Amino acid sequence: MRKQISRIIFTLFAITALFGSAATAASIPERMSGNYLGTFIGDDYGALRLTITPDGAITGIAHSNVSYEDLEVSGNCDYDGTCEFTTEGKPLRFFGSIDFMNRFIGKWESTEGSGKGSFTAIITRE
Repeated sequence: MRKQISRIIFTLFAITALFGSAATAASIPERMSGNYLGTFIGDDYGALRLTITPDGAITGIAHSNVSYEDLEVSGNCDYDGTCEFTTEGKPLRFFGSIDFMNRFIGKWESTEGSGKGSFTAIITRE
């Protein structure tokens, strides 16, 4: 009886370890990861070049046509496609979601309250 309980406990532990590690291996669906190109408009406007990694990290550049600056961006996406990223240097916050066609659509705002607008980006496949 004791051997049987030990086997059951070991089996449950092994299953938990197997499925627990598989669930944390990727934080977004594979179709969402890749390079995105887009634009943002509003009180500031310009171009976006973003990379979203399989673990949901966002990196890239937001080019402002108002200040003529390339601003580095960083952020994250969740499994459901909800994403947020911010710029370094100029305080802009972008938030939106990626839909089933890999269109990244959302809004942006200055964290100082001096501007707002919208953005769109689409995944590029090579």
